[in-house]
Amino acid sequence: MRPGGRIAEQPTGGALFLIPNRPREVVQHAPRPRTTGPVGSLPRSPFVSASPEQSPVPASADELWEKTLALLREDGKSYALTWLDRMQALEVKDGNLVLGVPDRFFRDWVDDHYRPLLEDAISRIHGGSMGIGYEVVGTSRTDASLSATSSGRTVASAPRPPRLNERFTFVNYVVAESNQLPAAAAAAVAESPGRAYNPLFIYGGTGLGKTHLLHAVGNAIFAKNPSARIVYLSSEEFTNEFVESVRDHKMTDFRRKFRDECDVLLIDDIQFLGKREETQKEFFYTFNALHEMSKAIVLTSDAVPAEIPGLEDRLRSRFTMGLITDIQEPNYETRVAILKKKAEADGFELPDNVCHFIAKHVQKNVRELEGALIKISAVHSLTGQPVTEEFAAQVLRDILPAQRPIDIDHIQRETARFYKVAVEELRADRRTKQLSHARQVAMYLARKLTRSSFPEIAARFNKDHSTVISSVRKVERQREVDAGVRKELDELENKLGPG
Repeated sequence: MRPGGRIAEQPTGGALFLIPNRPREVVQHAPRPRTTGPVGSLPRSPFVSASPEQSPVPASADELWEKTLALLREDGKSYALTWLDRMQALEVKDGNLVLGVPDRFFRDWVDDHYRPLLEDAISRIHGGSMGIGYEVVGTSRTDASLSATSSGRTVASAPRPPRLNERFTFVNYVVAESNQLPAAAAAAVAESPGRAYNPLFIYGGTGLGKTHLLHAVGNAIFAKNPSARIVYLSSEEFTNEFVESVRDHKMTDFRRKFRDECDVLLIDDIQFLGKREETQKEFFYTFNALHEMSKAIVLTSDAVPAEIPGLEDRLRSRFTMGLITDIQEPNYETRVAILKKKAEADGFELPDNVCHFIAKHVQKNVRELEGALIKISAVHSLTGQPVTEEFAAQVLRDILPAQRPIDIDHIQRETARFYKVAVEELRADRRTKQLSHARQVAMYLARKLTRSSFPEIAARFNKDHSTVISSVRKVERQREVDAGVRKELDELENKLGPG
């Protein structure tokens, strides 16, 4: 899905924060000769002082990088600035601006997704063709070298917002197709709190990374502006504080905390406000006060506002004023990437075959994936046994789903969940494009993965056997020529296939 507005330009891939600037002696080199004609027919930047006939004016790496970031900001590339404004400018060397990166993984990701954007902007600032290079400099000094804010306070001297977990950042959040839009939207909110997508409402199942994104937004804003007043809590904690304030006659203090002294409000599991009438009333006025002052509001839930039981209509309306986006279950490739990222962060050497074994068997959410990895790592460190598939299967025997024969009911349930339709709809006569495709895929899988005959399959879908034959043949043809359908089928078969 390509979202509208600026967010549509957000590339796929992992969302990462770059390390902040730190003092470093800059080695200046003579710029490369200007190429004939304008570079890529791009307009000249207002930051370039040289005329078209002049050679590019030499600039320090820091100056060149700061002007590049300013140009990107002027061009509306806020999705990139969320990370790039913390990249380290090291030196100008051999016609390239050398940028510091924390590790090889980050270097490859930036090069894949931002190189054309960066080279165009840098060349416009430089007044001539200039490329970019990278140098891995590590991240050990990141926290100590965060830039001071305009008030002179640094991250080291500013107290961290209560309840905000510093482990959850955009650096270790793996972005893929299943969560690309919410991750990009969260990054935009961190870049422009109160202006981008206000409120941002993220929903999805348990353990898919909603809370991680909520903390990442708070941590990113705090890193950029330690003086920002960030309030993070669950809706249950909001309710408890409200009840205690009413009981102790301290509503003035309560409203000061959540309205007057709050720049960013992050609420987890907002669905638990449902059916709590007095708390909803107070939250409604709190929401209005913050929104009118352009203070950032980010909410997470396990359901869209329209499906939260007991939620007042006026709150449903407020929650839909900004952007509503969902996090879906991670696909196989994303699960593999999450495991590798987590293992690398923990310093645990995870063999590829074991990584794929875990990703194949633990499919529901990220929390279960990380739990499986932690258990394997712990048992390995205690026993010294080699990490093999057999070892992983033994360690995870109480976590792995029990193997069972595949039947049509199971196929219908998994297919319905994959395409976000009801199982009953697969057996009904409705013929919307999405529903018809889901029904045909379910029939195809029932034929391929079970020993059921065409008439038996037809009976389970309330169709005649000729319809099943036609559906199976159609999906077989689509699988051969349509990469999207082939990917859907591979993912579904992986979910359904025996261990």
